[in-house]
Amino acid sequence: MHMTASSTKSELSLARFVESLRKYAANGKRPIVGLLDIPVSLRLEPQDYQDISRDAFHHLPEKTQEYRLENGMVVFIRLVKAFGDVDTFITSVNETLKDVISRQGLGDLPVKLWHELRWPEDRNTLYNLLDLPEENHFANESLQRFDMAEMLRVAVTEEAVFDSCRRQAILQFHDSRREILGHELYCSLDYLRQHHLASFLLEGPGEVEILSRVLDEKVMDITKGLAPQMLPDTLHLNMMVQTIFSDRFAEFLGSEDSRFAENLSIEISLENAIADWWEFEDACKLLHSAGVRVGLDRITLPSLEFLSPRKINVDFIKVIWDQNIIGSKRAEATDRLREFASVFADRNLILTRCDSRTALRMGRSLGVDAFQGSYIDALLGKYLNKECKSRGTTSDRKCAVCQWAPRELRKNGCDFHFKAGKILAEI
Repeated sequence: MHMTASSTKSELSLARFVESLRKYAANGKRPIVGLLDIPVSLRLEPQDYQDISRDAFHHLPEKTQEYRLENGMVVFIRLVKAFGDVDTFITSVNETLKDVISRQGLGDLPVKLWHELRWPEDRNTLYNLLDLPEENHFANESLQRFDMAEMLRVAVTEEAVFDSCRRQAILQFHDSRREILGHELYCSLDYLRQHHLASFLLEGPGEVEILSRVLDEKVMDITKGLAPQMLPDTLHLNMMVQTIFSDRFAEFLGSEDSRFAENLSIEISLENAIADWWEFEDACKLLHSAGVRVGLDRITLPSLEFLSPRKINVDFIKVIWDQNIIGSKRAEATDRLREFASVFADRNLILTRCDSRTALRMGRSLGVDAFQGSYIDALLGKYLNKECKSRGTTSDRKCAVCQWAPRELRKNGCDFHFKAGKILAEI
């Protein structure tokens, strides 16, 4: 468990503590604060704080940060999820405080020991608990902080998202039958940065993560707007783990008479998942409880060697095809792909970025039956002319563009063709 042991660090000033919360908010995070309202009159000794830290280690969730404040209180911070059941922890801390009172012969237990708050929504309550008279109690707090998340929300316009947005078909091959399984609607982060955010210098993974979360919000808004045209279809959206626990995502799931949950498949990238596997598993549980399918995305062929197919609690996986793997490495990778295909059978392993017939043929020879990529889109192109009845489209090629570029579809007055369940003749 990764916790900051307050007993081994100097006390944190109230100014530094509040400033750290402000920084989280400026970076688009909404931390949950757990506060032990320990009266300063109890005058706890270092060993008492060590006992509290030990109890926190055993009873609070993973990835909880702990700080001892200069006023004697102890605070715990979580950046994604709430603390959950803390009754056992509070009982243990109460026992420690009773021992302190017994040892000193004076003092009283606080009326309410534990307070759980969210910053910045509950900042006024937190200021009252810390006995700070006003929000601008600290001189440097009167300065307006640079809010990267809010700035990006303004900079990433709806038109920019539409311009960077793509819709790609997922196709199953089974003997002579070809069936549309659904479509992924995604926004290219690289394209967005290059063509619409060129003036922004995003430094480090932290700022890129902020952009990714803002983009998740924008894609959810776009998806809700397109829903009447797209549904019913199986919609694949790639999201950050952190987005899954947000209020915006909860609102998104509840929109459109719950049709999103019924038609939604959420994909989380392998890189994002392994950054905090416990949070990823919690996200999977949350999505499954809402009736949403979950997939692990952007798995490279070499990374299959380090994953166990039977221990990944997801409904499907998406593996990136790479024809540049050669020699013994290729043999090892294809063997692992065959193993994963047998475990994730019945179209639950999707081979992505298939840009050639080679990818399709190799994948099928290894037991893969679901594919996605530019080659798949090209295969579907010749069928679109028969399906499309829109007056704004005069050729199958133009309609094919509409299928993968929602912006063009909106301009041409076209429709989303080939929804989930569509059976095509042999290709």
